[in-house]
Amino acid sequence: MEEYETTPVRDGSKQRQASGLAVGEPPGFSEWPGRVRLYNKIQKALFIASSWLTDRHPRAGARLIDFLVRPLASHPLLAALCARRNREVLRTLRRFRRFLIIPDIHIGDAVMTQPALSALRDFFPAAHVDYIVNKTAYPVIEGNPDATRVIPFFSNGTFLSSGTLAELRRMVRDGGYDLILNFCPYIDGKDMGLGWIRMVNILSCAPAVIRDEHRTRDVMHFSAVIYRVTRGWLSWAAEPLGSERFRGLRLTVGDSAIEEAGRFAAQAGLRPGDPVIMYNPDAASLYTRMPPDRQFAFLDSLLRLGPKVLVGAGHTQAGIGDRLVDRLDPRRRAKARIVPVSLSLAAYAALIDLCDVFITGDTGPLHLAAARKYSGSGRHRFRNRTAVLSFFGATPARMSGYDSDEPGYLAADQDAPSRAYTAVSPCRNITCLNKTFKTCRNVRCFEEVDVESLTGWTGAYLESLGRRSSERREPAAA
Repeated sequence: MEEYETTPVRDGSKQRQASGLAVGEPPGFSEWPGRVRLYNKIQKALFIASSWLTDRHPRAGARLIDFLVRPLASHPLLAALCARRNREVLRTLRRFRRFLIIPDIHIGDAVMTQPALSALRDFFPAAHVDYIVNKTAYPVIEGNPDATRVIPFFSNGTFLSSGTLAELRRMVRDGGYDLILNFCPYIDGKDMGLGWIRMVNILSCAPAVIRDEHRTRDVMHFSAVIYRVTRGWLSWAAEPLGSERFRGLRLTVGDSAIEEAGRFAAQAGLRPGDPVIMYNPDAASLYTRMPPDRQFAFLDSLLRLGPKVLVGAGHTQAGIGDRLVDRLDPRRRAKARIVPVSLSLAAYAALIDLCDVFITGDTGPLHLAAARKYSGSGRHRFRNRTAVLSFFGATPARMSGYDSDEPGYLAADQDAPSRAYTAVSPCRNITCLNKTFKTCRNVRCFEEVDVESLTGWTGAYLESLGRRSSERREPAAA
């Protein structure tokens, strides 16, 4: 077993080299289609330069990057040009019978892009709508009533291969779609043989999103933005049948997954009424994964609160949960249980619903926890009362986090509070929006983490549950 790290990973470039990648080069880069590869080479150069600058001058470099890049990236002229192209696409359409929606390829994106389906139904309730998703996420998305077909398509990788793109081209060619709504930044119309005909692209909305990100009272969560963007696109070609009403995120879980979660809960000794915390220490990127020493301090403080804590074993960083638990004092270790990687994603979602608090960084399970859960057969009633606590490093919390108290945030779709915490980082800047090409040698995303504040929020919520439970047990006054 590899030695447990007690300090943050400080050399992102060495980590990439150890995995066989050139510095700043993402997995599968050589297989990307030519136009997308050229576009991302430009990004790569920008991100290498920005990472170099903030490595040497964290605060001053971040301020300089924001000063130079933000006005250009959000310039009204650029936003207008991008919007014009999409408007031309919509205004040339003559039929609105068949649609294809393409989210980005990851699990969290499959969950967060679902509002595009409901926005489309606001205009065309009888249309045929195909939604292609990550194969792992498929079991919890397939029950979405706004999709005619949910198609398991993307694999668990970071980027599309040429083979996957060829298969997508065949799907588009054979599908006879009148319009394709593309929310994947690594696909363009030319790569699918379409040019700009019959396709609108989320990248064209980037200038407007960057501009609005400064409006701190506006909800800028990706799912809410996707809903607004889709309605905006369609409004150029048709009239909506109803007023704008964002309906949140949803998951549909089958009976077998619910039973799988129940079996694990019984084996872990979870009893109805006992407080339970579920803690996911893993994330897909070192820029969104809290360093191990801070994670250990946080987990130890959570266990001091008294409840049982279910700890994710780890997928991207295999064994991270086991290493955290192994370091605990034996008395507290007895209250921790590892959630194995063998648990299916749908069962994982069902298990979250059995917990009082779910804690994670910016990664796919965050959106599983925040989404409203429904039984596929209708034979099970989910609680939907899990409080969601998320912590953020590089990525902007308003764009993918959930907070029920702060203005400008989307609340989790649970009958419980949610909070998004952002760690102190001296070098956070606009280029942190896209962590794919970051090459920071000194990863400062979680330089300061207020573990006491995170633990206090969790403890206060658990105490409120205890008070409500005792009040229900007390006899009514005469």
